[in-house]
Parts: sequence; C-alpha cells; structure tokens
Amino acid sequence: MNLKDRLTQSLRPLVGPDVEIRWTIPKHKRQGDLSTNAAMIAAGRRGVPPRELAQELARAIPARELALEKVEVAGPGFVNVWVGAEYYQSVVHEILREGPAYGASAAGGGRSVIVEFVSANPTGPLNVVSARAGAIGDSLVRVLRKAGYRVSAEFYVNDSGRQVRRLGESVIARARGKQPPEDGYHGGDVIELARRIYAGRDPSEADDSDEIGRLAAEHNVERQRAVLDRYRVAFDRWFRESELHEQDAPARALEQLRERGAIYEKDGATWFAGSRFGDDEDRVVVTSGGRPTYLLPDLAYHLNKAARGNKTAIDLLGPDHHDYVNRMQAALTALGHDRFLEVLIVQQVHLVRGGERVKMSKRAGKLVTLGELLEEVGVDVARYFFLQRKTSTPLEFDLDLAREQSDRNPVYYVQYAHTRIRGILRQEGFPSPNADSDLSPLGQPEEIELIKHLERFGETIARAADTREPQRLVGYLEEIANRFHKFYTAHRVVGVEPDVSEARGALVLAAGIVLKEGLNLLGVHAPERM
Repeated sequence: MNLKDRLTQSLRPLVGPDVEIRWTIPKHKRQGDLSTNAAMIAAGRRGVPPRELAQELARAIPARELALEKVEVAGPGFVNVWVGAEYYQSVVHEILREGPAYGASAAGGGRSVIVEFVSANPTGPLNVVSARAGAIGDSLVRVLRKAGYRVSAEFYVNDSGRQVRRLGESVIARARGKQPPEDGYHGGDVIELARRIYAGRDPSEADDSDEIGRLAAEHNVERQRAVLDRYRVAFDRWFRESELHEQDAPARALEQLRERGAIYEKDGATWFAGSRFGDDEDRVVVTSGGRPTYLLPDLAYHLNKAARGNKTAIDLLGPDHHDYVNRMQAALTALGHDRFLEVLIVQQVHLVRGGERVKMSKRAGKLVTLGELLEEVGVDVARYFFLQRKTSTPLEFDLDLAREQSDRNPVYYVQYAHTRIRGILRQEGFPSPNADSDLSPLGQPEEIELIKHLERFGETIARAADTREPQRLVGYLEEIANRFHKFYTAHRVVGVEPDVSEARGALVLAAGIVLKEGLNLLGVHAPERM
C-alpha cells in the first residue's frame, strides 16, 4: 500500500464511503508534497464548514507512523502533507524486499478476464496493424495479471467461411500458373503456399477449394504463431471458428435469440432486432439463401467465453470494426450479457522513412509484414514504439528513429538507464546494497525525486489496468530514466563515504528493479550491457 492509499485509509471514516479522496501534487513546494480537497467535497454531507472538517482530517492522519514532517490545513479546506525523508527511505527498503514483485496489487480482485487480440485472418502474414495489436494486447495481459486479475489471452482463428474458400481458390490458381480470382489473394506468399501444398501432387486434378483453403490457412496459422513467438506475444489458446461449427454453436446462439424474442423474419431472411438493444439498425443473421452471416459465429464465440467463467471479455479490433462493436454489444445485451464485452479499437499504423510514408497495398501483395519489421528494427524497438500512443490514436512509426542508437530513441534511452545501473553495481569493491542497508544518508533533492517516482510504480500499473492502457507505462519509465540520469549526474555513487555509497547503491538497485519489471510488462528486454 503506497502513501496515498494509507492517507486515504486514515480519512475514510470521516468522509464516508462515497466521497472520492484524491491526492494531488501541489504546484508550489510551500504547499506540501501532497494535497487533498476531500473536506470541501464531504463538508456538505456532514453539515459542517469545510475548514472545520479539514481540521478533523488533519488530526486523523497518523503523521509519526507515516514519517510525515507535518500536516496543515490551508485556504478554504485543503489538507496539505509534507513527507519526510524517512518515508522515502522506507520505499527503497520495500522495493529491495519485494524485488520483481514490487508494484503488484490486488486491484483486480481475482476477476476473470479474457483478452482476445490480433485474431488476424489466416489468409496471409501478419501486418503492422496486427503487430500493434500484438504489442498492446500482450502488454495489457501482463499489466492485468500484475494488477491482480486472472487473465487468459486468446487468438481467434477465422478458419471457416468465404475468405478461406477464396484463399483456396487463389492457391489452386497459382499452382496451375494462373492469376487468382479478382477478389482473391495476390501476394507472393500465395505462390509459396501453392508450392508447399502441391509438392508431390498434380495441380491439374480437380481440388476442393474449401479443403485447399483449410490447408493453406493452417500453414499461415503456423507462420503467424512462429512470428508472434519471436515477437514475445503468447496466447493461452488459439481458438478456431471451426470448433464452434462442429458444436453447432452458431445455431444454438440463433435459437437463444429467438427464445428472447429478438428474431424476426422479413423478405425471406432472418433478422436480429438489434435496434431494440442499442444497435443503430436491425441486422440480417441468416440470408434469404439460408447462409448465416458472421454475426452468429461471433456471438457464439463470445457466449463461449462467458460460459468458461470469464466475467469480462476485452477484444482488440482493427480500425474497420467500429460498426461491429454496436452489433455485438446489442446481441450480447439481448442475451443478458450487457456488461460483458469491452472493445478497444487499434488504429492504423503509418510507417515513415526519410520523412515520407511507406506505401502499402494489400491488393498488390506489397504488404509490410511483422516479420519484415522485426528484421529491420528488432523486437524491443517494435514493441516499445507500438506502445507509445493511445490505442485509439493513429501511429506514425519512424523507421529511421527506430534504428537510431541515441537518446533521441526513447527505448534506447530507457534501456541505457538500466544498463548504466547494472554497470554501477558491477564495479569492483562496490558495497553490495540489500534490504537491510542503512538508507539514512538518502535525502538529497535528486534522490527524493527519484524515489517519489519509483513509489508510483504500483499506482501506474493499477491505473493502466483499470483504463486498459499499458501505454501509461511508457511515459512512466521514461520519467524514471530521466530522474535516474539527473540523480547520477548530480551525485557520485562510487568513491564516496562507504555509508553514503551503500545507501545510494541501494537506490540505484531499486531503480533497476523497477525499470526492469516495467520493461518486462511492455515485453521489452532490460539489457545488462549495450
């Protein structure tokens, strides 16, 4: 429990359970290290003047126990707190005691969450939008687990339907030396698929496009799995759409909608009355030709997620799925799962080289793949760069900056801070700091500022989990690196009095623990040497 939580705990009995107690960092040092306006918010409910209530709150704070220098009431009812060096020293002790576990919490309360991401069609290699979804989704899974959620990560393989049939038709055409159909797949990878699938068989023989499509899809899934493994993206399960059809799950989903009165017939087709449940309009779920639309298997899949005991499903979808969200939310609402699904739209990625965008054309097969991107910039840089912006914001990926090894490259800047830390700790004759080290020499402004930021690690993780934004860790780690470099520039760690050296060494070690674990949550390595 950090200082803000402990302060909040001491005030809660006086303000009641419904008042949000927020602690802010004042603009001016003379106003303390932390401040709250909780008295002004709760005074009306208590029927007392705000300043009078603020005085009660100030007296309720256990200043000595929390190593506070002083607590004062200011203005119309602010409670301002000054934190002593002893408290910050205790934070370093805590980090050293807990090690990589530091920052973990029970904020998630063990709630079961399933995160589905990437889920690219098995019709070709993964592109850069899938790469961005992979970095965000995998990091979100790591952050949620650190914050106390029970999380499973899943890739949904669309191995049924029209796109797989078109893939089969495209492979057959290439095997016979012909062009794929106009609405088929024209990339060079299809030529390679044709070579592999038709090795030792006669392409002139009649072939079932569905069967060839499934074979090609399986080849692509294995390629996707291999490049994602290399990308450090792990899934607990690769769930195939064909499993749903084998279990007749789409038909059962339709029947459940019918039982709820959410289905009607019109113009020979079967419609879902989505407009009654929050969608913009009603949707066809079975065409007049008897063919189910994609809404039914997708609904069946989400019902499957719920049936496995998950309380929340988080889907990361591409920028062309905005309309899909309303449809699926409406269908789940109709079946009593109105608070089950959360959707994050992963916006487009624009690769930039030499100040100009790299042109990409899926139709012509000139697609920059995840594998090609990793060859050029590496896993660490790719993942870090994809996590620099909010999921809902389009991202410009500067390939020139990504390859640069300087402070201008943010991942290099953060990794270098960790490398520098490990180099300090490796020096011969340097005292070995540990959780029992005397930290009383720590008190310089640069030392305290670094510790303040280290303490916010758990708070940052909890907030990132709550908002579903692992990107928050990027700015946090860059600030830690910045504070560490300022500290190390201002103060010698080696070659000073032994007690000072050991205390500062403990702070250096604590910063390294937080940096390494923070990078790990992003799926980025914390190198020992660079």
